[in-house]
Amino acid sequence: MPEQASTTSLLIRLENLEIETGRLRAEVERLQAENARLQAENAELRRRLGMNSSNSHKPPSSDEYRKKAMTSALPKEKRNFGGQTGHTGKTLRAVEKPDNVVVHLPKQCQQCGRSFEGESAGRVVSTRQVFDLPEPKLEVTEHQIGEIECCGCAQQGAYPPAVRASVQYGAGGARFRDEAVGRPHHAVGTNLLSVHGLVRLRIEH
Repeated sequence: MPEQASTTSLLIRLENLEIETGRLRAEVERLQAENARLQAENAELRRRLGMNSSNSHKPPSSDEYRKKAMTSALPKEKRNFGGQTGHTGKTLRAVEKPDNVVVHLPKQCQQCGRSFEGESAGRVVSTRQVFDLPEPKLEVTEHQIGEIECCGCAQQGAYPPAVRASVQYGAGGARFRDEAVGRPHHAVGTNLLSVHGLVRLRIEH
């Protein structure tokens, strides 16, 4: 009798274990299904967050403010500051024959105090050159009518068609006048080239 009771107890316990195993297996399957559903929802939310008017049918007004990354159209090159290797530099160079020469002599002897005023003797020990544009200057041309007598008749020349008044501006002088009264001075360079013939050479060189 005791052996039969022990066998019955083991069978009951085994049956209970099978029931518990079945319940746990069902719970695992439910959790796996729930996990798969949550992963799918997470992926869908990520996809929606990445959507905007540029990659979907959403209107631009639905876009959230995001600073777009600026990409350069040209590839970036690592360069050092300043002139690059192989680059031919362009700078002012001293000329052999300057337009003007100014000699700066000492005013007096630092030892005895003798004045050097009026003296031009001395040797040049160093030079510096300054490149500048001269101030525009009007050049006045007077037109005169000459008279010659021939065949008992006094005959006179004629003024050029452009000279119509006793005092007037020429073509270049008119531009100079406009700039002097504050009118648009887009022709400053033109004035320098037309009023001063030598300036063109200086600019080009």
